[in-house]
Amino acid sequence: MNDRPENELLAVAKLGAPRGVKGLVKVHSYSGDFSHIESLKQVLVAPDGEPGKGKTLKVSLVETGERGLEMGFSGYESPEKARELTGLLLYLPREEASPLGENEYYIHDLVGLRVECGGLDEGFIEAVLEGGADPLLEMRKVDTGRTVLIPFRNEFVGRVDLKEKRLELLAGWLLE
Repeated sequence: MNDRPENELLAVAKLGAPRGVKGLVKVHSYSGDFSHIESLKQVLVAPDGEPGKGKTLKVSLVETGERGLEMGFSGYESPEKARELTGLLLYLPREEASPLGENEYYIHDLVGLRVECGGLDEGFIEAVLEGGADPLLEMRKVDTGRTVLIPFRNEFVGRVDLKEKRLELLAGWLLE
């Protein structure tokens, strides 16, 4: 699994702290959906943004319930050993990630997009941050190098063109 190019792998979940005596770790799905994760027999786990430095683990146990999804991995059957996995991300090939709905995007695809406003090239998306109600796009301005946060909402962001790697900013006043 980790012989794929890094740009074909998407972070789909983050591993939490172990719970109980079996070494199960909480799985925090980025999409809120677990169906694409719970039937996996092996997974690639790695630090954030570094799937090339990851390791493939064999899934030994999966439990679902009111606490969500918890997974156990071969070689990490104790809470002490499983604690080593806390904070690592679970990466999957794009085709195995949660399917997207209309006007949904993988964060991976938004980072690097050029931002246009009124036909002018204003900057590029460096990161996507967790916001209160909506994600925030962290944009680096091309003219000043200053960072600007753009709420990822319809009233601020227009057309997103992944093929052209462009994002339309509707509210130019956010750049001031």
